Amino acid sequence: MREAYVTVLVEPKALVREGLVRILRAARFHILLSTVSMDESVQETLARYESVLLILGSGVDPVTVVRQIELFRKEQPRGRVVVLADHYYASDVIAALRAGASAYLSKVTTSDALIKCLELVMLGETIMPGDIVPSILDHGYEVIPPEINVNQELLTEPGLNHVPHLSGQEKRVLRFLVEGYSNKVIARRIEIAEATVKVHIKAILRKVRVQNRTQAAVWAMNKGGLNFDVDGLSL
Repeated sequence: MREAYVTVLVEPKALVREGLVRILRAARFHILLSTVSMDESVQETLARYESVLLILGSGVDPVTVVRQIELFRKEQPRGRVVVLADHYYASDVIAALRAGASAYLSKVTTSDALIKCLELVMLGETIMPGDIVPSILDHGYEVIPPEINVNQELLTEPGLNHVPHLSGQEKRVLRFLVEGYSNKVIARRIEIAEATVKVHIKAILRKVRVQNRTQAAVWAMNKGGLNFDVDGLSL
């Protein structure tokens, strides 16, 4: 079992903040602080920890987002920052990423998808909405660093993107990926060789256009409106 991620949540809206805290605690994120803004007392607390996850909620305006990321980075150069947004402009996303954000999440459709995205960030991924790329190019913004993962599939609403054809066996494997099972367990549950599981996973990654099994699981959960019933197995 993994160690809980030490997390600071900044969200001005009390009801939203309370809901996020419950979701995060249920997923074993250790909520160090839940507050309305980054102030000096928060910075003093951050200085005691080596690596903290900062989540800036949708109630934080874009200008304040940049300022609070910069304040956070002074005390947490190795920390990770995730911005949650109800909507966004390309300039807001770029400003946040330049300030040191690790992810800019918009239209995350389920709590499970949010948690998977946060876990990806803690594994070192950087995530941004793919549909801002045309705006970036049109307005002459600097080239996006190659380490930033432009992943439209993870972040947009289900049903809006191309849905690849997955075989029945691939759907079974994908279901177990969502549930977090290892290749060995998947092989035992489906009664196939572990090497065959690896082949199916490679095919799934190629078809849904992601780079690893965690991203594939996020993609599947973000497609919650799709019916993946296969021989009694439902995703």
